[in-house]
Parts: sequence; structure tokens; C-alpha cells
Amino acid sequence: MTGQGGIGLSVGMLLRRAATVAPGKQIREVDLAGRPRGTSWSALRERVHRLTDALRRLGVDHGSAVTTFAWNSTRHLEWFFGVPMAGAVLVPVNVRFSDDQIAWVVAHADSRVMVVDASLTGQLARLLPRLGSVREFVVIPDGGEVHPAFADAHSYERLLAEADPVEPRDVAENRTACLCYTGGTTGHPKAVAHSHRSLALHSLAMCAADAFAVRERDVVFPLTPLFHATAWGLPYAAALVGAGLVFTGPHLKPESIARTLEREQVTLSAGVPTFWLALDEMDPPKEVFASLERIVCGGSAIPQGLVHRYADRGVTMQQGLGMTENMATVALTNIRSGLATLPPEKQLELHHTQGLAVPGVEVRLVDDRDRLVPHDGVTQGELEVRSLWGATRYENPGDGANTEKFHDGWLRSGDIATIDPDGYIRITDRSKDLIKSGGEWISSIAVESALMDHPAVLEAAVVAVPDLRWQERPLAVVVARSGATATPDELRSFLRGRLPKWWVPDRFEFVPEITKTATNKFDKKLLRSRYADH
Repeated sequence: MTGQGGIGLSVGMLLRRAATVAPGKQIREVDLAGRPRGTSWSALRERVHRLTDALRRLGVDHGSAVTTFAWNSTRHLEWFFGVPMAGAVLVPVNVRFSDDQIAWVVAHADSRVMVVDASLTGQLARLLPRLGSVREFVVIPDGGEVHPAFADAHSYERLLAEADPVEPRDVAENRTACLCYTGGTTGHPKAVAHSHRSLALHSLAMCAADAFAVRERDVVFPLTPLFHATAWGLPYAAALVGAGLVFTGPHLKPESIARTLEREQVTLSAGVPTFWLALDEMDPPKEVFASLERIVCGGSAIPQGLVHRYADRGVTMQQGLGMTENMATVALTNIRSGLATLPPEKQLELHHTQGLAVPGVEVRLVDDRDRLVPHDGVTQGELEVRSLWGATRYENPGDGANTEKFHDGWLRSGDIATIDPDGYIRITDRSKDLIKSGGEWISSIAVESALMDHPAVLEAAVVAVPDLRWQERPLAVVVARSGATATPDELRSFLRGRLPKWWVPDRFEFVPEITKTATNKFDKKLLRSRYADH
């Protein structure tokens, strides 16, 4: 199947355009030893063509699943193009998943081939007896030591050397290109299928001026991993316009991020707040931000003060909203033309919302009886989403998830939100994270955001704990900034002028680090369990 004009919407089309309009544009990376190196879109395309031939020689058929277990790198990116272009299904696995989750995903996808970074073979070795569907292992040489259990695995570079650089025919656009698995915080991870068509449409939307606005002149630095919703789709969008790309593998400390931003002259980056909070605390020199124009941030609450501090550095921080089911792209904070005359501080307040639905996405609010809720900026409801590229079901979930999450083409996001008359979405909380105290609802996100505006607080997670009088009360788990301290009374006093008085936590727990999930979000399920009886 092809679109109008005879051009099919496919992953192959994206790579072909990059190699045609920007053949010499660089895709840079930092290797395991911390050394920068790079390749070009033209060279990457030639290697991808070899990879598609190598997959054919390995017996990978149309529709076969190929799993990757690797950090962000140019070699890993080659599989994101090569596997779908070979007609197979890419299955990127989160390297932070538990052993049980990894084994479950590989079995669920019925993966026949699995590629792994040399540095991760030790982690995977203990799971080999549980990966029974995998017939062939391929090791990417990333400078790490290969575990002896993988002595008979294929060398990726040898496979490419023995293959022919023949461009495959474009795959039908409705064929599945990849399976992305959700975080699995409740039950097993859920498989979300994205077709060639959905990946191409998502890439087109990412390049729209009122979305991520990825341009040919950009140097794009995804801190989000490739295994998480294909790094929010940024590499595919970069290919479509011929933008530059930068990867840093496992090097995600603020010092490494700062060096990369400055050395590679990054213009657009994206990642969860954890990265930007740590970089802000490091307070690197202004040269680090000389080329950086925009940061897209999502996944958890963003302190309003953080948006202001990056604005002072000349960087626009846009808050995004998304989920795996919609390629991590639903909404983004852009300032509508009618609001551009607002004072700068008011415009910054809009950047503290989740923004406007991007082109190609529709949103609405419903109450607990599925009745539509008005977009008045006050009335809350569950946010429902549908889009040109979004999934309408999970693949063989094995439970009732499809009935619970999808209906009439809409996805129940699980987010409680308001939408104002201008279309700006404001997430109040995840439905499962709302705190009901004495019959009144408390937004954990709002409390977290207010806490992280305190100069001594680096991170804060707020959860409900049982209370004999009020049924539930908020408890705050706090990480202090380096060299800073704050007492519970000081934090309570700080919050009282910013929040309704019953929202202020009764208890504060100070910890060196807040445990996070495999997708780098606060593990509130664990926190609720840990502090329930305290």
C-alpha cells in the first residue's frame, strides 16, 4: 500500500530522505570509554542496507521479532531502521527492566534474534535459560567485555562485512514496524504495536512548527533511551528532515551531558526532569548552553523555578505529555498567538502546563460515568486521547487491559486533568496517585512541584499514606540539594503560602535518592508500600 503520489509511509522512506538531503550530516556518539566519534546519514544508510541482508541470511522472515538490548548509540540506531526495513518487527527492551520483565517480553514477542551490547552481556547471561525463543544472538562491540556465555554469538561487525549493501524494497505501510512495551508498573509490560505508517505520520508531526519543530539545522540530543518509545520518536523525525543526532550511551551524569551540549553544539534536547534538575544543580558555565535553544521535558512534575532558571540561560523549556501508546507525543507547551502579548512571567506559567495537543492528536475529558467534561480550566476529568499514530489496543495482553484502556478509538490515559478554554492541558495527577484526605482530593503533582521550588530541594515525591482520622494524608519523600538542608517545619512554612493548607504534608522523609521505575519515574507504588506502616 502506498500513499498518494506513490510514496509509501515507511521507515525506509525516512532514512532515504536523510541520506538524500543531508548525506554528510553527522550522527555523533560518546563511546563506552567516553570518547566522541561519529558517522553520517549516508554511511549509516549503507550499513543499514547491509544489516537487512544480514537479517535475511539469519533467516529473519517478514513479521519475525528481533529484540534489541542496548544503550543509545549509532549501531543501536541501525537496528531501528534495519529491522523494520527488512519487514521484521523491532522489539527494543528496556535494559532497566527486572529479569522477570525481560524474559517475559522476549517470550511474549516470540523473538527469534536478539542483539545485545557487549557491555550488557553479563546482565543478560543469567537470563539465557529463560530466553528459549531466541535462536541467534548478535553482539554489538561497544568496548565492553563479552561474557563467556556469548562466545558463540555473532559479531555484528562480522555480519555486516559478510553482507551485501542492497537496498530492500519498501515495506507495506500498515505492517508492524515495532513493538514498544509499557513500563509494566501494574502487571506485565503491555505491547504496543506501531506500523510503518504510524511511525512516518508521527515523524511528520514531530517536525511541525507547533510540535517539536525538528528542523534540518537542528542537532538533536535525545536523553530518552531508544528503548523508551523509540526515544520519543526523535531519531526518526531527525532522519525525515536530515537533522544531526547525538547519543551518549550510558553516560548520563550532568558532567557528561554538559560536555556533550557544548562540544556537539546541541540545539534541541529531550528527557525527563531528573536530568535537567541535576544539570541545573551543577550550574555549568554559560558556554554549555550557547547553542541550546529548546528542551522538551516530560514524565513527571517540573518545578516552575526550573523553567525560569533555564529561561535565564536563554533556553526554552517546554513541558510535554505523552505515553508509549501514542509514541510519547500528545501535547506540548507552545504559546498561542493570541497569548503572545502576555507578560513574560505569564507566558512562563503556560510552560508549566502540559500545553496544547499537537497536530494530529485529539483530547477530551470524561467523568467516572464517561460523560464529557467542559474545557473550562476548572472541571476535572480523566484525559482521553486519540491520534493519527496512536495504538487502539495492546497486542495479546493476556488480561482485560484492552477493555479497560481503549474504547471507540480513545485511550483512557489514567491522567486526571483540566483543559482551559484556550486548549491548555493541566495534569492534576495520575488517577492512582491522587490523595483523598477527609473527602477532599489532593494533587501529588502540585505538591511535588511546589516542594521542588524550595531552594534546598532537588527532588520530591508525594504519596498517600493511611491515616486514622482523614483516611489518607500526603507524605513527602525529599532529596536535598548538595550542601543544603531544610527541616520539615521550614518546608511546611514554605508550602503554606503556595498550597491549600490541607495539601501540606504532615510528614517528610529525607533520603539520598528516590527509587525510580525502569522508565525513570518515581516508583510511587514502592514508596506507598515502604511508608504505609510508618
